[in-house]
Parts: sequence; structure tokens; C-alpha cells
Amino acid sequence: MTTASAVDDIEACFEAGWTDGRPVVPPTRERVERMLGAWASRRDEVVAVLAPGQGRATVEKIAANAVMAGCLPEYLPVVIEGVRALADPGFDLEDCVTTVHSVSPMLLVNGPIAEQLEMNGRANALGQGNRANATIGRALMLVIQNIGLARPGGLDATTMGQPGKFGFCFTESPESPWPHFQLDRGFSADDSTVTVYGADAPFCIADFGRPTPEGLMESVAHSLTVPGSYNFFFRKELWLVMSPEHADAVARAGWSKDDVRRFIFEHVRLEAGVLKRRSLYGFADAVVVPDWYADAEDGDLIPICTRADQVQVVCAGGAYGGYTSGILGMGNSVTRKIAGADA
Repeated sequence: MTTASAVDDIEACFEAGWTDGRPVVPPTRERVERMLGAWASRRDEVVAVLAPGQGRATVEKIAANAVMAGCLPEYLPVVIEGVRALADPGFDLEDCVTTVHSVSPMLLVNGPIAEQLEMNGRANALGQGNRANATIGRALMLVIQNIGLARPGGLDATTMGQPGKFGFCFTESPESPWPHFQLDRGFSADDSTVTVYGADAPFCIADFGRPTPEGLMESVAHSLTVPGSYNFFFRKELWLVMSPEHADAVARAGWSKDDVRRFIFEHVRLEAGVLKRRSLYGFADAVVVPDWYADAEDGDLIPICTRADQVQVVCAGGAYGGYTSGILGMGNSVTRKIAGADA
């Protein structure tokens, strides 16, 4: 039974501005100590200084936000390493959380820890229903808000926003026909990693009828050719989360992830003249103009990214259904190895 004092504590969190608009678990001293566990001796250690407010993210403050998100103590190493990844200069947290665009950090967890935490990489992998997926992603967003001070309407200047701002975290399907993503980044299958990417909301691309990998990937490529995306302007990473049905169809034909990357790089292109006359290019100037802009002829085909290896490919989702989620964005991802409290 919910007591009056418990309701008052929840309301106090709303009044303090600590929530994401939904109720949080009040971060009592007892709960924070339980969350810290083996990390208690490192409670004052500054894990990162977080943009845009330059907040000092100590282990204890991160643990308090993990409590509010509903995390279990065993999730804390993932949250802590996720914070380190957010603060990595290669990720550019400030651009991600202060832009008027609707990007938000996406987290991908790989390796043995994903299995240990019973994370979901199967049916509804990008959706609700799994505690680890939901609360780890939410904890990172609360850290950004409460420690980094990126609050909606303030330092977070997002015009539209998107559901990923509540939290966006998943793992890969154990049945992926390809090596998991941490191997793409030079880690081993025994390493646990967390990757962060500044992602738009994913959109679902359906194709049930193409018998060849070329046909299937042509559908995906056409769907990704979006003039209004930030990818064509900044030309950094984009992600494909392929369902097992799509990934298996492509892999059975002998295609590797590199083959998928090359196909997308070669086929997701727009004429320079089309781009120059619409979308983001209406305000192109010396500060934001892309490298190709000045010299390109109208008929030149401009790829969505500068290199094929900026197309990231992972497999997640239910066993049935011919879908790929395209995840555009405006930056590059960062991957870090997850370590325990004694590291």
C-alpha cells in the first residue's frame, strides 16, 4: 500500500524539478547507499563534467539518478560508463542536448553484461517492457537533466523533442547472424561495452517481398534518402537496426555488415542542386556550410555520409517481421568498455 509520506516524497521530487515529467523513485539515503554497493568508497569520485551546465557527475550523484530512474544496483556500472561515454569529446554532448533538433542519446549495451542484466534484444527491443533497457536509458537522461542541467525550454532548446528523450537503450539480438557491435569497435566478445549515439527517433522500414539482398537494401536506401535530415548536412553516422528476418536474408546471401555499409553509402545520395535549394541549406553560411557545398555542381550526387564505415549495422528485434529501423542523427558514436567498482 502506498503511504501518504511516500506520495509526498514523490511530489517533492516533482517540485524540486528532478523528474522527466513522470514519477520517480525518491532517492532516499538508504536507497542511494543500496545502489552504490561496492562503489560506496568511490562516492565522491568525479566520473565526468557534463555539458551544457558543466555539472560534476560524481558516482554518488549518478547513483541517485539511477535510483530515481528505477534501476537495480547491478545496472550502475552501465550507467556510470554511459556517463563517461557522454562526456567523451568524440560524442559532443553539448551539441546533442542544446540543439533545436530532436536528437537524444541512444545507448547500445553489448557483451556478457547485457545477458546478465536480462536486457532485451529480441521482440520490441526498441520499445517498452524490459526493466534494464528502460531504466538505464532513463537514468542517463536524468543525469543529463539534473547534473548537466539540460532542461527543456532552458539549455535543452529542442523545438519538437521526441520519445527518445525519456530514454533510449537496447541490446543486440543473441541470434544476430553477424558479430556483435563491440567487435566492430575492436573489443572482444568477452568485453561488455556501452555505445552512445545522438539519435533521431527511429523509423520503421518494412519490406516483406524482396528475395535478394540488393532488393531489400534498395528499399532501406530509398527510405533513408531524406533531404530534411541532419545527416545530409553534417554527414556523420547513421544506424540501421535490422530485424533478424532482414539480417538473416542478407547474411544468407553472403553479405557481411561491410557489404551493407557499402551499399547504403553508394545508394543513399541526393543531387547537390536538390539539397542546395531546400532543407537546412537555406541558412548555410561560413560557419555551418559543408565541405562540398561551394564546388558541387547541381547534378553531383552527394552521399549521406563521408565514408561507408559511418553506417553502423546491428541486429535486434523479434524473430518474425521484415523490418529495419533507420536511425538518423547528427553526430558520431562513442563506445566504452564497462568496468566494475574495483577497476
